[in-house]
Amino acid sequence: MSNPPDRVSLVIGVTGHRDLVPTEVPAITLQVERFFDTLEAEFPDLPIMVLTPLAEGADRLVGDVARSRGYDVFNLLPMPASIYELDFEGESLDEFAEHKGAGEVIELPLVDGSSVEDLAHPGLARDLQYAQLGVYLAAHSHILLAVWDGKPSQATGGTAQVIEFHQRDIVELLAEHQQRSHLDFADDESDLVFHIVVSRTETGGPTDGLVAGETQWLSRDDQQPRTDELPSRYRLVFQRMAEFNRDLASASGDYTDALAPDQETAMENPSAQPIASLYGGADELAISYGRRFQRSIIAMYSTVLFGGLSFIMYADFVGQDEMIFGYLAFMLIGPGIYLFMRNRQWERKYLDYRVLAEGLRVQFYWALAGVDMVNPSRFSHDSFLQGRDLELGWIRNIMRYSGFRADSESHKGQPPIRLDLVRRYWVGDDGEGQLGYYGVAADQKMRRLIITSGIATACFIAGIFVVILLAFFQNSIGGSLSNYMIALMGLLPIMSGLRLTYSSRMGEQELVAQYAHMKRIFSNAKRLLDNAETQSEAQEILRELGEAALDENAQWILRQRERPLPGGELMQG
Repeated sequence: MSNPPDRVSLVIGVTGHRDLVPTEVPAITLQVERFFDTLEAEFPDLPIMVLTPLAEGADRLVGDVARSRGYDVFNLLPMPASIYELDFEGESLDEFAEHKGAGEVIELPLVDGSSVEDLAHPGLARDLQYAQLGVYLAAHSHILLAVWDGKPSQATGGTAQVIEFHQRDIVELLAEHQQRSHLDFADDESDLVFHIVVSRTETGGPTDGLVAGETQWLSRDDQQPRTDELPSRYRLVFQRMAEFNRDLASASGDYTDALAPDQETAMENPSAQPIASLYGGADELAISYGRRFQRSIIAMYSTVLFGGLSFIMYADFVGQDEMIFGYLAFMLIGPGIYLFMRNRQWERKYLDYRVLAEGLRVQFYWALAGVDMVNPSRFSHDSFLQGRDLELGWIRNIMRYSGFRADSESHKGQPPIRLDLVRRYWVGDDGEGQLGYYGVAADQKMRRLIITSGIATACFIAGIFVVILLAFFQNSIGGSLSNYMIALMGLLPIMSGLRLTYSSRMGEQELVAQYAHMKRIFSNAKRLLDNAETQSEAQEILRELGEAALDENAQWILRQRERPLPGGELMQG
């Protein structure tokens, strides 16, 4: 990877009716244009990408508008084109061929148990392909653009069913009884729909209460499911994605931690390369913002130390009245550093980009190993926080985008499964991979804890020693030396307290436990992989390993976000 990673796109999935009323088409086109105008104006740092299945009517209409505006358009086909085109004839077939040739084509793999022969005629096999199309489209769209009459329908893979899956995760034909729990009250970012209301030639006008030509935003919000404006919680998600794109522009592209430095990987698994590229950018940004945050913490704590020293010198030494100005200066600089750090959001970016990088790491190696989720209606991004925590939903949105190519390929065919690379570069051993990393990192953090403990102990012992000297030998100690010793008594607790506070704030003890835990997880995974007898068994081990890693990193960021920002208590007080 020698170039900075591409920007993340805002993915618009298209679903809509085939039988649009001809007289409504100009108004529909205008609303699609306005929809895109709004997104461009509000999120200029998010390039727009369109996924369209290329059916007649809405799919092709939106595809035409998107291409005219220069967007990336991906033609998402539910089955091989040679079979899918049997749905069309005459002029429609010619249009299908024209649209297919105007953009990149993604053909979804056959559902397990199906064959090309099964798809040649209407039936369950063909229905399963359309259900899979709806699941993939909804799962990888940041916004679902629905050209819909608002009426429910049981048509497999139809507009109503795609919207239902996008908002409720229900598609029993493909994954029977595996759906969103009725007790799941958590919001997520995966249910946003922009609804353009239309009529149909077959069934007439839209459902009661809706007017053809109007538009609304739909979400899973039970209190306000329909709104005229984009709900603020989704706007925040898109703003974070745009912020990531702006930060990516500063990435060097010279990544020192390549996920799989094997040239064969790029040739054999091109669909995984966008994941690796974004990982490189996220990892570099995490390191950069982590260093800024750490240095700002050290600088802020240093102002406390020097402020305390200035006050001690002012209070305990004759002729040091000017030190009161030093004390004042340091007491102003500290809050200034705090405000600067808070406004730049270095800590949040460090935490977010660190977790994003780890999510992309898992996603990349899953793609390389051909790992599938247990539920066929779930993908790698669904494993991050299990779809919960809307504020971190932008991370899932990045993973939706980065994995859309890899998720569309059959792991039983191409690209080749590279378990050897995954074992070496992800799992690793005592010298490389995650197993080697966590072993070294745990030792480093333990040494830092020992240093922290040593400093605290030394300060305590030195303080006790100074107190004893002053208590029993003060008469024989000169006045000047006595002042220095009194100053030292005040300074030592400050030094000890700051080092302990810094260690606590950076979570050093917690990281030792976390790294030791992750080392055990990867060590167990290595042992199980060494004993795995089949490819499917190894893939199952890697799936569980990835889920454990994602869960640990998700819990880590949730714990870190609960920590108050250093200096916050002072500012609030």
